[in-house]
Amino acid sequence: MTTPMVRGYSLRQTARYLETSFDGETRKKLLDGLPATVRTEMASFAPADWYPREYSVALFRAIAQAKNDEQGSYKDLVACGELIASEATNTFLRLLMRIMSPTLFAKKVPEFWKRDQRGGYFEADVSRAEQAEIRMKLADVDGYDHIGIVSIGWIQFGMAALGKKGVSIQQRGWSLSQPAPREIEYEITWS
Repeated sequence: MTTPMVRGYSLRQTARYLETSFDGETRKKLLDGLPATVRTEMASFAPADWYPREYSVALFRAIAQAKNDEQGSYKDLVACGELIASEATNTFLRLLMRIMSPTLFAKKVPEFWKRDQRGGYFEADVSRAEQAEIRMKLADVDGYDHIGIVSIGWIQFGMAALGKKGVSIQQRGWSLSQPAPREIEYEITWS
């Protein structure tokens, strides 16, 4: 079995979100609550290196704890996912996304996941893409707190990069009281 890992750039962006999105008192409380190993390594995450998934979990938990309510935590986690995605899409990928369709994007998400995550996987059902609807599933991520909502930020960023308007992403599986389900299902629609 593969040890769950995550790329350093994702951790850097998550840490950046945590350090820049909250007032000083909240930020200090959240940073002080992180495990010592995460606090120590936060300033030196190497973008292409692999790190234990637990680092990501600790950072996502801190972000969710800032507001500690379903709507506020959801919004913060989605925004964090968008920030991570903005770093993940290098210049070439940004250019490619200008000509990519939602169908092709959805089919590529599982590959993007494998590039940056060890453990878990995405599936995409594009059979209704002509009706502006795609279904996706993120599976085998039990124990990966809040990744289901952070992933909405990634998807939302991608759809915006494709130029799609009126994007709506509904999820089933995550709640603040159940932050790490085994799988999360998404229904993505746009106008």
